[in-house]
Amino acid sequence: MHDLLINVAKEDDIVQIIHLIIDHLLELPKSASTRAKLASALNLASASSEDLTVTLRLLENLLRQYCLGEINESELKAHFSNLSPPMQGALVEAVQLRKPEICQFLVNEINAKDHLLMESFDWDVKWIMGNSSLASAREQIATVVLNCRGKDQKLKAMRFEMSRERLAEVIGVLERCEGSGVDK
Repeated sequence: MHDLLINVAKEDDIVQIIHLIIDHLLELPKSASTRAKLASALNLASASSEDLTVTLRLLENLLRQYCLGEINESELKAHFSNLSPPMQGALVEAVQLRKPEICQFLVNEINAKDHLLMESFDWDVKWIMGNSSLASAREQIATVVLNCRGKDQKLKAMRFEMSRERLAEVIGVLERCEGSGVDK
């Protein structure tokens, strides 16, 4: 077991640090500004330091273990034995507050290992007014863009078009899924 030494004076400081660590864990792609804020909060000289990288890795692993139920609350507190009991309580409370976000991130991370994971989508509808063989042909086409991430965490856009009939069919399937207990 690693004992993590975080020197803070107030409960607010430990809560801020925990929220920054969780923000760093959850954000894709990782931003330099969050690392800089963490380095400042942890009183480290540089956001690119090896100390910060190792500390973040240890803290993120602890958060993962706690949210997956691999360690309990007292074991989590034991990793921060240098903190006073009220600070340890504030730390656990901050983690508990963000636990649903962390758990969802972990589920998404596991799902993204085997398949692309849709983060968002965009769509538009356009009219095709004639084609090369028939000037009077009119057709409504929907263009859908699925923004997905894979195991490499890079954003990929999948684009496809569908006719009005196919779009109505897809919407119908989604509406039936909504009431069938399938996670949204």
